[in-house]
Formats: sequence, C-alpha cells, structure tokens
Amino acid sequence: MVGTSYRTTNVDRLAAAALPADFSHQNLVELAGLAGFDELVYLGTCNRVEFYFRSDTVNDPVSTLFHLRHTLADLTDGASQLPADDELYMQRGEAAVRHIFRVAAALDSMMVGEAQIVGQIKQAHEVAHGAQLLGGVLDQAFHEAFHLAKRIRTETELTRRPVSLVTLVERKLNDHLLSTSAPALVLGAGEMAGQALRLIRAADSERRVLIANRSPERAQELAHGDENSYPLTLDSLSLEPPRVGLVVAATSSRELLLTAQHVAAMRERLPADEGMLLIDLAMPPNLDPAASRLDGVDLVGIEGMRAEAERNRTLRLQEMDRCDALVEHQIVILRRRLLDRSLSPVARSLHQAFSDLAERAVQHALGKDLSHLEEADRVAVEKLTAGLVKRLVQVPLRGLKGVAWDYSSGALESFEKSLSEGPPGPDEKEKKK
Repeated sequence: MVGTSYRTTNVDRLAAAALPADFSHQNLVELAGLAGFDELVYLGTCNRVEFYFRSDTVNDPVSTLFHLRHTLADLTDGASQLPADDELYMQRGEAAVRHIFRVAAALDSMMVGEAQIVGQIKQAHEVAHGAQLLGGVLDQAFHEAFHLAKRIRTETELTRRPVSLVTLVERKLNDHLLSTSAPALVLGAGEMAGQALRLIRAADSERRVLIANRSPERAQELAHGDENSYPLTLDSLSLEPPRVGLVVAATSSRELLLTAQHVAAMRERLPADEGMLLIDLAMPPNLDPAASRLDGVDLVGIEGMRAEAERNRTLRLQEMDRCDALVEHQIVILRRRLLDRSLSPVARSLHQAFSDLAERAVQHALGKDLSHLEEADRVAVEKLTAGLVKRLVQVPLRGLKGVAWDYSSGALESFEKSLSEGPPGPDEKEKKK
C-alpha cells in the first residue's frame, strides 16, 4: 500500500495526488500493468489518496514508488502528482492489511468512527472489480475489511456516540421528526439556519417548515425554491404563536427570541401525547432556558451538546482497545482463509499423488499376490484403499498447514512443486539400486 493523507500532507498536495475524475477503468488497468501490480484498488477521498495492490514481482519499495509516481504522471499528463517521499507512507504484507482494516473501520479517520469511509471504500472496491483488477488475495482482504467495519459498528459503541454538533443535531432532529407530523420552525436565515433546514429536509422532504427572521428578505431567500418552506417575521411569532413541534434557533441575536410563555402557547396547540423539541444553536441562547421546565418540552442547548460530544469522544477513545483487538482477530481470520486457499491446490496434488501411488500398488498386487481374488473382493480392496488415501492425506496436510502458519506459505509452494515432479518410476529405482 502506498498513500498520503491529511496526516502527512496539506490539502493542495493531497488534491494533486488524486486521480482525475475522467480516469477510466482502462486507465486503471494500464496503471496496474505499467506499475507491475497483479491486483489494484485505488481510494481517493477528501482526506486520503491510497493505492492498495498485490504483486508477485514488485518487491523493492524504492522501485515501486518510482514506477508508481512516474506512471501516474504519464497516464494523467501530469494532472496526478504524488507528493514528496517524506509525505507518503508505505506498508506491505500484514501491516498493509492492518491499514486497510483500520481505514475501512474508520479508526484512521480524521473523525474516528465516521460512517462515510466504508461506503467510499466499497465504491473503490467495486471500481476495481469492474476493471477486473481483483484476484483472490486483495479481494478477500477487502471483504474481511467490510466485515470488520460491520463488527465494529454493531459490537462497539464507536459509531453510536456522535462527536460533532452537526451529527448530534441530525440525530435529535431525525428521532423527533419520526414521532410527530407537526410543522417545524427555524429561527434565523444565516448559515447555521440553512444547515438546520437541510437536515430537516434530509429527514423529511415534505415537512412544513416556517422560517422566521428579523429581515423578511433573508427568510424569503432561504425559503426560495422550497415549496414546503414559508417565511415569517420574528415579530409575528409573539402575535400568533404557530403550531410547531420542533424549533431550531440559530440567529446572531443577543437576546431571547422566544420566552417560556411563547413556548407554552405553542405547546398548547399540539396534541397532549406529542412532545416538543427545542434546539438552541445560538450563543447567547435565543430560547428561554425556563422552557425546559414545561411539560412535554425538551430543550437542548449548544453547551449541553458540546458537553455530550466531549463525553462521547472520551467514550470512543475508551473503545479503541476493543476495536484494535477486533482488527487483530480479523487479521487472523484472513490469514486462515488465505492459507486454506493456498492449501487447496496442495491438497488436490497430494491426494492425486497418494491415489496414483496406491493405485499402482493395488493393481500390482491384484496382478500377482492377490490375483486369486474374486471381482467383489477386488472392488472391496480398491474401496478400502481409496478410504485410506483420504485419511492418510490429512496427516501431511496438518503438518504443512502448521509450517505455513508459523513460517511462510512459501512452504506450500515448494511442497506442491516437489509433488509435480512425481515419485521416481521403476526404472529410476532400478538405476539407483
């Protein structure tokens, strides 16, 4: 794996390293061929650019980086430029796999536990698959990475505890909007108010949303193009409190815009069994803290959310040891699966070698010492021999698996090569005698 990220370089050089948007599947295939890669997955996000690959021929890190750097520049006419060597990182073997796992599980993200990265990696994997750039090894590694990401999401608290205010607000909005059909009210028409409206729209595109602002023109501007949004003036709220179940306050005003009495009047217009959620994103607050004491009203302030985000950040860090243990466990699982894959052709070759040897011995015996046997007895001898072959093959396989696990899978390749040479024939035995 060769890559650069927010940890090692700046935004401009990170953007320069990314492949152009029009870099096709064929270009990716050409990149793999010129760089000497048998398998290749390219991942480009706003925070990282990484190339994951497998090669049977490329071993030297210096030459690998040299070929990748110049091939990228040639294929993109200089549009893609890797940063200096000291702003890159390289991993190989188990370390590269561990990196893939940590990236997919959002353990290496700027925002640890964020949900977007696994989707981006799945998309990168699909592109490589579509370009036929995946064989057994790298493909299996990515599938294990996706399984690990799911395990960390379901078995730990890492992704269940938001650490950004936007995510906290989004979750609170979504949960509340699912429980009521009442309209929503956004106080303000600036950037934060616009973000609040987008979050509401992401959860419910048809929800009626009132936008109140001191400047009616700004409110109209924010509501423009949204047929379910309606601009109001702030003064109109006190004259006729609207029926709303959600209020998001995000103005620059330094005074209270809704008192507890205003909120109580709005709450009275809702069914008794429906709650009212107030989210105050303003500093100082736009909503009266006394409103939190009203029945059926839940007030969430920005200081409270910051405290919750900090608690969640601490709890996330406490989960990291558990996540790291899951990473190591998944590496063991991948090793076993790759070992089983490598062992399969060896097992077939070994079984064939045992079968051929047993077949020659049995046929030799049936032609001489056991030539007196009836047909049924001959069949029984052959059946017994086939059963013994199956059992005996497992003995060296267990030993080979242990050697490959403790040392190297190269032992399997060497053993399979020796099998392909076959046992010495009768003539060779006579010569040796």
